[in-house]
Amino acid sequence: MRVLLSTYGSRGDVEPLVGLAVQLRALGAEVRVCAPPDEDFAERLAGVGVPLVPVGQSARALTTAAP
Repeated sequence: MRVLLSTYGSRGDVEPLVGLAVQLRALGAEVRVCAPPDEDFAERLAGVGVPLVPVGQSARALTTAAP
């Protein structure tokens, strides 16, 4: 089974999907997470062996650029 989890936001949006991805992998699923291309998200997902499918702009860049 292949599963794509998707979110767009801050760490509070991405972190729950990390846990879900780990559990799905334990059940035998091939999992990928689609999220902003922020380096910390990529590193966190790589740390648990889940590939990141980057989408859109960096969430950090969007929030720091806001007036």
